[in-house]
Amino acid sequence: MGTINAPALAELSRLLEQPGHHLLPDAVWVSGQAEVFKHLRDVQALSLGPELTDAVLCPDCMSGAIRPEQVAHGSQIGLRAYCGECGWVPLAKERARLWQASPAKVADWLNAALGLRSRHPVTEIVKGVLWHLGEREYKRHRHSLFFGCQLAANQADVDKALEKASAPGMDLTITTSEITVLQSGRLGSRVLVPLRAVAQLRKGSLVIENLEAYIDGIAPLVVSDETSLRLLETKRVALIDGAEVPLSPQVFKFLKVLLDADGDEVHKRMLAKALEIPENFKFANIKKRHAEVFETFVQSDQKGYYWLHPDYLLSEGG
Repeated sequence: MGTINAPALAELSRLLEQPGHHLLPDAVWVSGQAEVFKHLRDVQALSLGPELTDAVLCPDCMSGAIRPEQVAHGSQIGLRAYCGECGWVPLAKERARLWQASPAKVADWLNAALGLRSRHPVTEIVKGVLWHLGEREYKRHRHSLFFGCQLAANQADVDKALEKASAPGMDLTITTSEITVLQSGRLGSRVLVPLRAVAQLRKGSLVIENLEAYIDGIAPLVVSDETSLRLLETKRVALIDGAEVPLSPQVFKFLKVLLDADGDEVHKRMLAKALEIPENFKFANIKKRHAEVFETFVQSDQKGYYWLHPDYLLSEGG
């Protein structure tokens, strides 16, 4: 499940910047991202709205556009559509209704991840755009923390709300909006933090890291989607969808051996020697705390050989 969390958070961030936070059902089933969207629904960041979409691809022939409609089956209400090729086609609600992203859910996750839930309830202060998460002290200063989406189209309202809800210079807003777009507008002087720069989706909630660096003004504001081992040796981190993932000394050594092998297979005997552990080590014990890293960068076979995924060899620009 680890490898699905990063793309899931990326898709959720993108959806929260769309008008109405809507996702067409065809975008779920035809995009190749169905598992990502189903995962977001499982963790309640996406839900099915009450509205039927105007048209969907026929799930049987996948060639004609069909219009969903409700039909009564006794006391139950079902969904169907007529296809010129296939006739009447029953539709699951997931294929007929609009999917809806929930910014309020993200605000709740952030409130809990920041340890604010017991003292500060989440408050929506600009409808559908800005939520007050609570107050947090840092270096003897009390900061007001917020979550916002679609800030670019609502800068005046957001600026006014932040001025009213926080002391001067003490507001920090975590957002899915594009920071570079906001820097030249009304919110340019505010502390704005990209959600994906400080948050990771884990076990149906968010984990927050490195937020204080933004309060101090030492963290970069630009978020990239880079996935690579470019910073392995200089910072001992892996980059996954732009987020820096710290590595334990043992995992660093493991990846360094594979990196030095430049894509060649490395037997577990050589890895054991480099890691100074028994040759019969269990790979699962090394992987368990860094599952997303290994599932992203490392490939293996049943004969005990390991190698780096070819997409992430530094000689190929990874």
